[in-house]
Amino acid sequence: MIKEIPINEPHILAIEVSGKLTKEDYASFVPQLNRLIEKERRISLLIKLDDFDGWTAKAAWEDLKIAFKHDDDFVRIAIVGDGFLERLLTTAGNVFLNTEVKYFEEEFEALSWLNEVRNLSEKDEYSGYRHILIATDFSRFSDSAIKKAVEIAQPFNAKITLLHVAEYISADLYPSLGELAVPVLADNPELEKEHLEKIKEDMKEEVAKLHLANRTMTIEAISGHPADTIVDYSNHHGVDLIVMGSHGRRGLARLLGSSTNGVINHAPCDVLTVV
Repeated sequence: MIKEIPINEPHILAIEVSGKLTKEDYASFVPQLNRLIEKERRISLLIKLDDFDGWTAKAAWEDLKIAFKHDDDFVRIAIVGDGFLERLLTTAGNVFLNTEVKYFEEEFEALSWLNEVRNLSEKDEYSGYRHILIATDFSRFSDSAIKKAVEIAQPFNAKITLLHVAEYISADLYPSLGELAVPVLADNPELEKEHLEKIKEDMKEEVAKLHLANRTMTIEAISGHPADTIVDYSNHHGVDLIVMGSHGRRGLARLLGSSTNGVINHAPCDVLTVV
């Protein structure tokens, strides 16, 4: 049986394979594969084997046909499992396919590896940005970054995520909670949750004020170290462009400004700074 694993990565098809595969399994799987390749042009494939018992003869032939037909359509293939068969399939894949095939014991490690090659500008052809992340600290520089990101996303119909990272800080060092982009107090989960929800509501209001022709975007508020969190979020959510202001909000939480260099030096994708 072939069953899709739902993940929030448009350029990756993740499937779980179990039991003994039949020709009928491929008959239901191939149209789905073809649709995704037609939409994304080139994709990566994650194959998780769970109690896999091989193929029937007809299924093995269907598998070979898919491999050779779509070899140029795959960027990378990750095989996840914990047995000898998984390692054998990885070796065979590297022998018979041009596509890079790698074995993993953990699914999250496989996803991280597949996400290293998200932006097709790094490959032979370029089809535009798919997922743009805007890092905001509510400054006027952030407003400019939002407008620029929307402008870039328009021709490619790219997904847009607006992210604010609330930095941890001791209550003794920062007693005031009166401003919008304030740090999250350490060791206080309830206050942290309330604070992040408040930030998300304020972010929605800020976006509404920019009159962006009803452009929809995902709103995220996360606590952590700004530069590290932005890079980590980009790694795990298929971001291929980060847009951020070149200066921060008076250095309040160091979301931008000093953190911009940290993002530029460690981001897994393109970074655009807006003045």
